[in-house]
Amino acid sequence: MDSEFNQNESEIEEEVTVSEPQEEECDTVSLVGQFIRDNSMMEKLTKAEDFVDEPFSLEVEEVLPLIEELRKNEDFSDIIIKKGAENIYLFSENYITKNYAKMMILVEEKDLFKLIAETVRDESRIYPRPTSVRLFSRAPFHLLKDEFLQVLEQLKKKEEYSDIKESRASNKALYLYSDRYMKKTLADSLTEWIEVEAEQNP
Repeated sequence: MDSEFNQNESEIEEEVTVSEPQEEECDTVSLVGQFIRDNSMMEKLTKAEDFVDEPFSLEVEEVLPLIEELRKNEDFSDIIIKKGAENIYLFSENYITKNYAKMMILVEEKDLFKLIAETVRDESRIYPRPTSVRLFSRAPFHLLKDEFLQVLEQLKKKEEYSDIKESRASNKALYLYSDRYMKKTLADSLTEWIEVEAEQNP
């Protein structure tokens, strides 16, 4: 009887030992998922490289398999994974929209030409409306006026951004639009309406 009990006890210990890594992996996935949500709630992206630092302190080769486990976990279906030019970014769409995250990634990677062009193109295509340059002084862009104007001047010289055009209201306010999605007459009309006429006709 004792030998049978000892044998069963040994089997149980073996089962516990085998299952521990799986439980630990699940716990890590849950902690990572909550970490991403917490960051997103504060309008902050999570980078894959963040998991190498505390509190996770993962080895570099452990990071991608962990992200894949997170992707497969239905409990974290709100976690979106985006590959940028320099890093892998994660966020919860419960707190950050995909379009806003796209802008945040471009800001993070300091791809200012693409940041401005893609924002203007999206607004021209989706709404459609021209984009006030004041937008780029706000979150998530935070560009200073002189910095923005310098980037804009360089952008206008690049062939790949030749669709980005300027529109000015009668009060001299500057707007941008993409002529891929909006004609100049419409852009100018909307610029004047947004800047001047809307306030005169509430």
